[in-house]
Amino acid sequence: MLPILPFAYNEDWKIPTMQECFRLWNKYQMMPHIKAHCLMVARTALTLAERFERAGRPLRRDLVLASALLHDLAKSYTIYYGGDHAKLGAGWVMQETQNPAIAQAVIAHVLWFFDGGELAIDKNPCTLPILISYADKRVQHDRLVSLEDRFADLIKRYGTDQQKIDLININFEQSKKMENALVRAGVDISLDLKQLVRIKQERTK
Repeated sequence: MLPILPFAYNEDWKIPTMQECFRLWNKYQMMPHIKAHCLMVARTALTLAERFERAGRPLRRDLVLASALLHDLAKSYTIYYGGDHAKLGAGWVMQETQNPAIAQAVIAHVLWFFDGGELAIDKNPCTLPILISYADKRVQHDRLVSLEDRFADLIKRYGTDQQKIDLININFEQSKKMENALVRAGVDISLDLKQLVRIKQERTK
């Protein structure tokens, strides 16, 4: 399910509501602190999506919200049992929603696999997968941070050997490329907690 090719969005694809996303959280036993992280990523992504629209690159709000809420669906499982939470989560999301756009955003939120042609970050940064990836990188646990602070924390927590440090640094450079491309596309990337979009938090338990 690698995001090898861009595809036209199909309006018939179902987009889960917030309450349906919460039910999936509980079905897959998402930990409370990961729920809090996903909610903050959702607020961040919705805020950035509004700025995408002002830059002339609108995205569906319900699609952004569902993708952000579900991007770490498999995180709790992989903490206990190992594995790649982006790939596993994308499989679960595709199974549950049958929506390839959401599954693509989930699988690509850690690392964008391709950067050439139409898929190049510099050429087309205002896409759903890049929005979710960048929003995720601006949220450390449940608070807004810079990319530099986010990746310093990742190095501290996960940089247990040189190979892991190198992979985190590659991810950081890619995220900086996303950030710079968004700025060049006219997207305001400044984020302040007081300015974030508010979402109605229905019951999550």
